[in-house]
Amino acid sequence: MGYVYAALWFIVGIILFVRFRREGKIIIPISIYFLFLGGWWLTNEFVEADLLHGTYAWILRGISAAVIAVCGIFYYKRRKDKSN
Repeated sequence: MGYVYAALWFIVGIILFVRFRREGKIIIPISIYFLFLGGWWLTNEFVEADLLHGTYAWILRGISAAVIAVCGIFYYKRRKDKSN
């Protein structure tokens, strides 16, 4: 089942990059993040260590939180510039 999730993340990342990269600069890091998630899930299927539990899960959560924070700050600044 992990292969399906990996394929899903890869497809979402590719679609975002190919179709929506001209919408704004923030789409590129988001698409890279989704490609990273696809790689993480695919790696989880191939290695014996469980990358979705324990210490590895906290690393993934930290990376996800950092991406969300950066995207949120970018969105806030862009929204603030457009309102002025």
